[in-house]
Amino acid sequence: MTKNPDVSVIIVNWNAGKYLQETIESLKEKTKDISYEILLVDNNSNKEDESYKYIEEALEKQDNTQVIKSEINLGFAKANNLAMQKANGRNFLILNPDVIFHNNIIKILSDYLDGNLDVGMVGPKVLNTDGSFQQPCFRGKPYPKDTLFHLIGLAKAFPKNEFFNGYALWHLDRDKINTCWALSGCCMMVKKSLFEQIGGMDEQFFMYQEETDWGIRTKDIGKEIVYNPNAIVTHYQGVTTKKIKIKSIYIFTQSMEKFFKKHFWKRYNFIQKTFWLTLIWGNFGLKCFKGKFK
Repeated sequence: MTKNPDVSVIIVNWNAGKYLQETIESLKEKTKDISYEILLVDNNSNKEDESYKYIEEALEKQDNTQVIKSEINLGFAKANNLAMQKANGRNFLILNPDVIFHNNIIKILSDYLDGNLDVGMVGPKVLNTDGSFQQPCFRGKPYPKDTLFHLIGLAKAFPKNEFFNGYALWHLDRDKINTCWALSGCCMMVKKSLFEQIGGMDEQFFMYQEETDWGIRTKDIGKEIVYNPNAIVTHYQGVTTKKIKIKSIYIFTQSMEKFFKKHFWKRYNFIQKTFWLTLIWGNFGLKCFKGKFK
């Protein structure tokens, strides 16, 4: 392992198939003029999965890579926290095993964090495989009203209306650096000093909402979260969760409920709480009925 790297790249893998190798190769090809280490946590992947074979045959033999194999699926938050506790870099890149780099994003994001003392987190522009914008990488206020406007489509129906876009932020230019409330957990960089100050991801979230919760806690101590479109990646999205679609929808909904109760429960009366919980689980039922998860 590199003794004092600039950046610790942290990857949590669970049956990512061929995409893990593509992600690592993309990282190596595009990363220049900055030192890094890779810490990979495997969440008990199937031993026959292509990603697991790649870990054993290649990653474990690389000098700047540490592989941590878990005998159980720890979940996204807990696995990332485990790696961050062992990381040596001054900045941590949280990276999914299905992300392709367009440019030298590690240096771009790390330089931005190093040059801005008031910023705790920074993330790149994230694209879908068809080149369209992946909205979760640039999100605003995660309040129930704003999330509702996003879920029912009002935000996209009125993209220039700031009132409807408190969460989706469609009214802001995707090609300009801007502050926000949350980044995509598929690719985001965090200062080690922030991790030491506020702790890692909340492990009550097995998967989903952990980066949103992390963002609120960052804002609470007066640090900024920044979307930086000068760094660009493509995210395949759902490479692992599509294998367990209904279960992933359930986990997503469960995390939404936990998030609501953690941050907003005390703000509402019984009727309001009942309304929001009904909406959360009603959305679960609708997604299951439609048989898709976005």
